[in-house]
Amino acid sequence: MYGILTKILFFLLVLSPSLSMAQGKEKKARVIVMTDGEVDDHSSMVRFLLYTCDIDLLAIIETNSCYQKNGHSKEDWYEKQLAAYEKVYPNLKKHNPDYPTADEIRKKSFVGDEDINHLIDVTSRAERDAQKPGGKVQYMPDAWPNTPGSDKIVEILLDKNPDPVIIQAWGGGNTASKAFYKLKTEYPNEYDRAISKVTMYNIWYQDDAGNYIETYHPKVTMLYSDSFNKTWAYRIQTDTKDFVINQVKTNHGPLGALYPQTYISEGDSPSYFYTMYNGLRNYEHPSYGGWGGRFVKLPNFPKGYTDASDDGDILKSMSRWVKQVNNDFEARLDWCVAEKYSDANHAPVIKFTGKTNITAKPGQKIKLNAKGTKDPDGNKLSYKWWQYKDAGTYDGLVSISNASAEKLSFNIPSDNKKGTLHVILEVRDNGKPELVSYKRIILDVK
Repeated sequence: MYGILTKILFFLLVLSPSLSMAQGKEKKARVIVMTDGEVDDHSSMVRFLLYTCDIDLLAIIETNSCYQKNGHSKEDWYEKQLAAYEKVYPNLKKHNPDYPTADEIRKKSFVGDEDINHLIDVTSRAERDAQKPGGKVQYMPDAWPNTPGSDKIVEILLDKNPDPVIIQAWGGGNTASKAFYKLKTEYPNEYDRAISKVTMYNIWYQDDAGNYIETYHPKVTMLYSDSFNKTWAYRIQTDTKDFVINQVKTNHGPLGALYPQTYISEGDSPSYFYTMYNGLRNYEHPSYGGWGGRFVKLPNFPKGYTDASDDGDILKSMSRWVKQVNNDFEARLDWCVAEKYSDANHAPVIKFTGKTNITAKPGQKIKLNAKGTKDPDGNKLSYKWWQYKDAGTYDGLVSISNASAEKLSFNIPSDNKKGTLHVILEVRDNGKPELVSYKRIILDVK
């Protein structure tokens, strides 16, 4: 009996990447989404729903912004998408058992601040350097009424779970501002503990929330993204028109059919790419880098960060992943219509023996082993190990000679340099579309 159970467990682990990853130490990110319902938010939400299996979804909150001042919760765009998701859910579940039901998502859906009066006196980005880190605070949310969305944020932050909560601001952050104010004034004994859990990923500051939070709630980790604008926003990925027509809108189920634009245009999507449970550990620290970009500490801000450069290019920390991200999206869309697991492609399942955080010394030989990595579809695999130099603090490069093998060894230079050294393993299959899985190993050279 024991032998049979062992074989069944092994089969399940190979068949389902999510089950295999769950055996590791990586935790799924706890996520709150705030969306102002702009057309590219509609596109982002189509993709986002296909990745709800990879996060711990806490809430989706409809808000407004300086660009969508009345919000869009009175329209049914979001409800239509959830209804479409509900139709493809039976197929999605066959490919990853962690997908939540549509009803589970509905129960976590709320309306936040959509009061245009809270934006009247806010100067737009175009007029001056308002709505950027360090801008003048233009409003105070003290007298605003609570909303179901802001109250939900308060409830989540007051829970006893110490793990970080990543709030994504696809639009404005007014709802979070009110929530933080309520925490500070009504729960003063819990405030420090609760507010310190928050990382807020801002797609620009689309109202005055960013400047208010920086000033009055400095224990919030604030990520200010600008490089989304030339990698994922409007008029950038115009070469994806055929992809959207053939792989998104057509023959891929009712959810993909709701994608409103003619090419990939999802300025808000990097905020949840940052939270992906894919082995890159992007959300563990702003400086790590991954699908959602990489961030560098802002001077004069206790916990403020903005876009970092990779190899001297401010866009590269996002642009380097675009093809892999869109391939993965294509596979998820295939899952929507693939009634059998074998009818679609799935990412390789990396088997990594050893720790992903290693303390090392100058001159030490490092051995890393991914032998036993499998592809659940039987596709051919290729390996690529590389040092993500910009993500670490170690000022130097290591010589990786066997970068395309499943086992890697290299020597840390014996020059007494110290710091963190990030090594990324990418395992790529040759399926259709090609998919990549990742493992990040961080060495602390002391």
